[in-house]
This record gives sequence, C-alpha cells and structure tokens, in this order.
Amino acid sequence: MDQVWITEILKGIGKFFLDPIFYYSIILAVIAGMVRVKRERNDFHIRVLNPLQELSFLFPAGLLIGLLLSIITIASGFTISYSMIAILAIITIVLSLIGNFRLLSPAFTIGLSFILLFLAKQFNWNLPIVSEYPSEKSLSGFIVLLGLLLIIEGIQMNRNGTKRFSPILRNSRRGLTVGANQVKRIWLIPVFCFLPAGPLTAPFEWWPTFDFGTGSYSLILVPFIIGFQQQIQSTLPQLAVKRVGKQVLLLGFLVSAIAAAGMWLPILSIGAIFVALVGRGWISYQHRVRENSTTYYFTPQKNGLMVLAVIPHTPAEKLGLEIGEIIHKCNGYVVHDKDEFYKALQKNRAYCKLEIFNTDGEVRFVQGALFEGDHHELGILTVEAKKNWDGNEAS
Repeated sequence: MDQVWITEILKGIGKFFLDPIFYYSIILAVIAGMVRVKRERNDFHIRVLNPLQELSFLFPAGLLIGLLLSIITIASGFTISYSMIAILAIITIVLSLIGNFRLLSPAFTIGLSFILLFLAKQFNWNLPIVSEYPSEKSLSGFIVLLGLLLIIEGIQMNRNGTKRFSPILRNSRRGLTVGANQVKRIWLIPVFCFLPAGPLTAPFEWWPTFDFGTGSYSLILVPFIIGFQQQIQSTLPQLAVKRVGKQVLLLGFLVSAIAAAGMWLPILSIGAIFVALVGRGWISYQHRVRENSTTYYFTPQKNGLMVLAVIPHTPAEKLGLEIGEIIHKCNGYVVHDKDEFYKALQKNRAYCKLEIFNTDGEVRFVQGALFEGDHHELGILTVEAKKNWDGNEAS
C-alpha cells in the first residue's frame, strides 16, 4: 500500500509538468517583468527593479502553502476531473489576457469555471473539452477550494505583496507630475488532488468527505494561479496592499464557511460563488474609487524631496531610506529639488548625512559612508525625475 501511494505521488508530480498552466505562468511572469522594465526606463531612464522580479515571486511563496493545502485536499478526498482542469486553464488564460493580473483571483478563475461547468451539466451542453461532467460533490468541493485559495490570496498579499513596488510617473488632473506605485504579483500554488481512475482506494471507512471511496483514484498535482495588480497613488503602497489583503482574507473565510455548508445543502454552493464574485469585485472597485477620489500622496514637497522609490542594492537602501520619507537636509544643506540634492552630496563624496522627515512627520537622522562606484545620487527616485529632466538617471 505504501509503495502504491509513493508511486502515485511521483506520477502526480510528473503530471504537474504536463499542465500548460505551469509554463504559461512562467511566460506571464517574464513578460510582466519586461513590460515593467520598459515603463521604468521610460519614466526614469533607469531600470528600477530586476526584470525577473515577478518570476522570483512565482514559486517560493506558493510551495509551502501548496503543501499545506494538499494535506487538506487529500485528507478530505477532494476529486478533480480533467474537464475541470481544462476549463480552469482556459478561463485563467482568457482572464489574464483581458485584465492582466487583476482578474487572476480564484474568485474569478474558479468562480467562472464553476459556473461554466454547472451550466454545461444542467443544460447538457456538448463542449469539446468536457469529456465527462463532474459530480455535484466534486463541484461543491471546487467551491470549498475556491474559499481556501481566497484565504491564501489574502495571506500572500499581506506577506509578499508589500515588498518591491515599481514607481510610476503620471500627470494629475491639473497637469502636474505626480508619483504612484504599482504592485503586480503572481503566485503558482501546486495542490494535490484525486483524479478518477487509478489504483488508490479509500483506506478508511470514514474517508471520503467528497467522492473518494466510491471508486478508484490516482493523484495529480494541479497548478493554481493566484495574481493581483494594484496602482496606488493616494497613500503609502504597503498600507493600501495590507488593507485590501485583509478584506480578501475575510472574504475567503466567509466563502469557505458558506461553501463547506454547501456540501450538505448544494444551493449554498451557488451562494458561495455569488459572494466570492461580487465580494472580490467590490473590493477591487472600492480600491479604484478610493484611489481616484483621494488627493495624490507623492507630489513635490516644499520642505524637501519625497522618496518615491528606493533602488535595490544602492546606498539609499543601505541607509534604510523608505518610500514616502522626505529628505530635508543633505550634509547640512536644505534641499528642495534634485539639483540641490546632488550639489549637497558633492560636498562630501566619502560620507553622507541626511536629515529626514519619516512618514509620521518625525525627524530622524541617517548617515553612512559612500564608496566609489555607488549610485551618484544614493539611488532614490522622486517625482522631479521626469518633471525637471536634466540627463541624470535618477534623483
């Protein structure tokens, strides 16, 4: 028995690399990095973040969570069919083409997949990619999985969505140059599920919760894509992402509770889908309304230079400068624009002393040595970078 399970686990992992979503997620992440770098160079004449940053977030963050979720799906006996996997892959690709990362929430990918499968089964549609209709229990389990993945989306936004923002320069309604930050994340969550037909049978009488136990099954490792995309201009980006992340997390718990009850009362599964789709759409809509109706946060300041972004691996990062802080003095000189800042830096090319207003408006002092080859302006970007362009790469 143990040997059979080990064999099926290895086969399930092998099937993972046959899924087109695995390769599509890599391509999607690489293209997103290329597009971002092109925009950064257009705005600041410099590449701010590594072009493979999106790819670096794709796997590591999702592997452990996928393992934990796999324990739940295996323990519950959740089954998935090739038709469900095919529909989910198509919906995921279509949504990514329509809305980039914005529509890659499981509320939309799994939610719309469920609706299509449910309608196809109810009206007996002859879809080429649907070789068999999933059972009601499998569809109900699909919604439970949606709720759990929504919880994971909220957790990932709070843990990994608050790092490495990409700065943007744009024109305000009054024609002024203002700053914003964009965050784009895509995670691949590999989850073990049971697939009808195979050598595995239920080892316990109390197993299954779903379909397992009524037949024989094999294991398959299914890649689920979770993504989100936000542009933030009204506040510090980490605060906005955490706020939305908490809302998604609460929605995930609510959908999971309703979906779990739907295992015994199927009509609640439909209710869970409605809550997931409307709730996630409302969260995104509220964020957009808030951003468009609030005054811009990253604007030219009278008392210094506001940090829009910190380039990784530069003196600014080593000094601990953060997004949203205002540099008031450099080497004892008050600075109002990037030209004054650059001149003040030249007063002492080996050492730098800064007087800064942090995001709470409190004064703090930072200082550190500068070395040959360091970024000539510490590695900070401000809204003046495009407004008063003078040939420097960053300010």
